[in-house]
Amino acid sequence: MRLKSIGVIVTVLLSAVTMLYWFTDGARREAIAADHEAELVDYGHVIFSNDATEPAAAGCARCHGDDGMGGEIPNDPEGRRAPSLHTASLGQKLKVNPEYVRLVVSYGGVLVSGNVNSPMPAWSSEVGGPLNRQQIEAVVQLVEGWAVEAAENAPEEVPDTVEAGEGVFNSAGCAGCHGPDLMGSTSGPNISTIGSDVITDFGGDFATPSDTDQMIEDYAADPRAFLEQWIRNSSENYNGGEPTGMPPHDENALNDNQLQALITFLLAQTGE
Repeated sequence: MRLKSIGVIVTVLLSAVTMLYWFTDGARREAIAADHEAELVDYGHVIFSNDATEPAAAGCARCHGDDGMGGEIPNDPEGRRAPSLHTASLGQKLKVNPEYVRLVVSYGGVLVSGNVNSPMPAWSSEVGGPLNRQQIEAVVQLVEGWAVEAAENAPEEVPDTVEAGEGVFNSAGCAGCHGPDLMGSTSGPNISTIGSDVITDFGGDFATPSDTDQMIEDYAADPRAFLEQWIRNSSENYNGGEPTGMPPHDENALNDNQLQALITFLLAQTGE
């Protein structure tokens, strides 16, 4: 009888332990996942760095800066800059396409600009790059963390001023193609003077849109409305629906306040 009682007690205790394990399993899994993510981010910092003494360093910081805030691309004949990776617009792009950072890191800047000569190379070993899947994942975790934090901390309202618009120009990645001085690069035309001269001649190797007469007419009627159409989706609104090389910027990339401030900045270059 005593043995039977002991057996019942042991069974009850085992059941209680099992139930406790089940109840705490979710929290335990979350803790394990958080630890794994932290390890990946730490490894991402190593890969991102330009530390010559670290064999795993891929040198992303050489262009994007040690802190990922962007910088000049070394020895670039066009004087282009690598964009900051701490931008709200990048965080917004992740909301639209959660794979955005992974795709760009894996396959290069051509996915963003359409320019096969983009200075951002493909890093995935699957397409001849130097990073394996785990290393790609580590860099992606690092960059996504920066972008999400920037999006969460971004001010909801952007004043419609030249100064605020210049900030949008830089943070939204416009400077990466058009240059910090708007003078253009191999990725984007000179837009230092917005108007009919730019519309009719993009310059360099950039194809001028097919319907420039309509564009000039629209610009003359309302420069701000024209730029809204062009920035939001140039190929949808002009060029017969064909790609123009200018990527679309919907409200997830630029909200209305940011767009208006950006246009104010651009128009200020011509005194309008």
